Amino acid sequence: MPVQEISDLDIESRRALAAAAGEFAAEGALGDTVLADAGACLPDVLAARLNSAVRPPDPGVGYRVVRGLFTEFGDQGPTPLHWRETDRERCAPFDIGLAMVASLVGRVFGWADQQDGRIVHNILPSPGCEEMQIGASSTTPLAWHTEDAFHPDRADLLLLACVRNPDAVGSRLSTVASAKLGERDIGRLLEPQVVILPDDSYEDDHAELRERIGMATLWPRRGSLGLRYDPSYTQHLTEDAAFRAAYQELGRALEDGSFIVPLAPGDLLIIDNDAAVHGRVAFQPRYDGTDRWLKRVLVRSPQARPEREQREHGYQQRQVDAYRTQLPLPM
Repeated sequence: MPVQEISDLDIESRRALAAAAGEFAAEGALGDTVLADAGACLPDVLAARLNSAVRPPDPGVGYRVVRGLFTEFGDQGPTPLHWRETDRERCAPFDIGLAMVASLVGRVFGWADQQDGRIVHNILPSPGCEEMQIGASSTTPLAWHTEDAFHPDRADLLLLACVRNPDAVGSRLSTVASAKLGERDIGRLLEPQVVILPDDSYEDDHAELRERIGMATLWPRRGSLGLRYDPSYTQHLTEDAAFRAAYQELGRALEDGSFIVPLAPGDLLIIDNDAAVHGRVAFQPRYDGTDRWLKRVLVRSPQARPEREQREHGYQQRQVDAYRTQLPLPM
């Protein structure tokens, strides 16, 4: 495994986070609504401590783990069979805590056509989805991907909080920094020669009918490279053998540089979505309430991306702002 960034938070601060979130929940807030209340703020001392532990990872590392951050939130109940079956009231304190922590590192949002526009997503195995390339799969490995790679306003940071993981199913990661690519391959992958479609978790039956706008797989970023990669939902715009070979070489390089980040209940994994791709090994679900269960929040921070991305239509996927202000559709 490459250099790791691991943070911790003292037990008093963990308890203070759980207590604050519990108070907001008692007042009727949910993880999906709490940030819309301008008065819902964490105590200054707690926020300062969290800011020290929960900070974006270095792009060269690509991820940070905050160990045990949510251990004081108690039992969330059995793992549901589908994200729609999540008991939102029972999970409200945990979801609120996650949303408020996420707001410390950027602007929190969701997608109108993903998980009914919720801000806090529940990632768990569901019957009928075992072999799909979405978070609800299980018996097939979840392939490398940039979260929401199809969209120009995708998250910069992806936060995954572990609720339950009895089989120690880790998250697979690989970074563009660890991928040993030659200059010629890098040059080819800087060209906008692919189209990435929304994944099957989105309710969009018309994505393939929209204008095919070329996207670059790599781009210069703060002295390193940014990565936009989701081969399961990618179409190539060129038959050029050299480009296709470079794209395949990237896949091999990411696999060669891959590693697994173990997650225990209460841990928070922060992924730099422009530096790292993530996936998951296959596992056998039991569907008995004990399966792996993560919660996901998307964050947009003011990180620069190529200007040409703003000419993309994003398949007209509309963002839902956690603060309930109107976000425009992409052009």
